[in-house]
Amino acid sequence: MRKILFSLCISAFVLNSCGKKEAKEEEQSPVVSVKTSSVKFGEIDSKLTFNGKTIYLKKNLVVSPISGYVRKISVKFGDSVKRGDLLFEIQTKENKALENSDSGNMGLIKVFAPSQGVISTLNITENGAYTVEGASLCTVAENHDVLVQLNLPFEFNSLVKTGATCTLVLGEDTRFSGTIYQILPTVDDANQTQQVLIKPHYNKPLPENLNLEVELVKARHLNTCLIPRNALMTNETQTEFWVMKVVNNKLAVKVLVQKGIENDDFVEIVNSGLSTSDLVISEGAYGLNDSSAVKITVSGKQ
Repeated sequence: MRKILFSLCISAFVLNSCGKKEAKEEEQSPVVSVKTSSVKFGEIDSKLTFNGKTIYLKKNLVVSPISGYVRKISVKFGDSVKRGDLLFEIQTKENKALENSDSGNMGLIKVFAPSQGVISTLNITENGAYTVEGASLCTVAENHDVLVQLNLPFEFNSLVKTGATCTLVLGEDTRFSGTIYQILPTVDDANQTQQVLIKPHYNKPLPENLNLEVELVKARHLNTCLIPRNALMTNETQTEFWVMKVVNNKLAVKVLVQKGIENDDFVEIVNSGLSTSDLVISEGAYGLNDSSAVKITVSGKQ
C-alpha cells in the first residue's frame, strides 16, 4: 500500500512539474502577429529637391514709333494676340491739330503685334493719352516658350548637364519631366547660386511665376537589394541598422545591415546576405527581440 501511494505521489509531482514547465515556456515565448514583405532587387534613386518658377523666355517690348496721342487701344491686359494684330492707333500732333478739317487718315499710325503671345504688361490704358517716341506701350510675352528657372546652389553644379532630364512637381498629384535647356555661365555673388533653365514637358500652358519643385538625381544604383522603409530598424543614435528576417514562417531573426540610399518607399541594403526568397517584417518588428516567435498575418510581395 505504501508503494502504491509513493508511486502516485511521484506521478503527480512529475505531471505538475511538466505542466508548470510548459506554462512557463508559453509565458516566456509569446507569439507576435506581424506583417512581412519580400526582399527585391532593382533600381533606386537618391534625389534632391529645389524650388523653381516658370518664366517666359521671350518678351517683346512694343514702343511708340512717334510722339502723339493714343487714339485707339485694341487690346486689354492678358489678351492673347497673333502676329500682325492691331494693338494701338496713334495720332500725330499735326493730325490732331487738323482733326476738324478733312485730313483723312494722314497722321494716323497703327502699331501691330510683333509676335504671337499674351499681353503681359499694358502701359497705356486710356484713349487720348500722350506718348513720346520710343515710350513703352505694352509687352507681348510668347507664352508658348515657357521655361522653369532654377537658382541652383553652385555646390550641386555637378548634378545638372545640358540635355539631361529632371522631374518637375506641381502639387502632390502632378509630376512631369523636364529637360535642362541652358546653364547660365554666371553665379550670383550674394547667394552663390547659378541659374538653370529647364524646358517643361507638360500638355497644358503654364502661367508665368508659377512656383514648383525641381527634383534632381543625386545618385542611382542598379540591381541592388531593396526593402520597404518601414522594415528597417535602428537604434536611438542611428548608428546601427537591422531587419527582422522570418525563418520557417515562425521565427524572427535579427540581421544587421548597412543602409545605402533611400527614397520615400524603399531603402537600399548593403552587404546583408539577403535574397529574394527572404521575408522581412514590415509591421510589428518594433521592440521585437532576436529569435522571437511570430505569426505572419499578411505576407506582402513588393
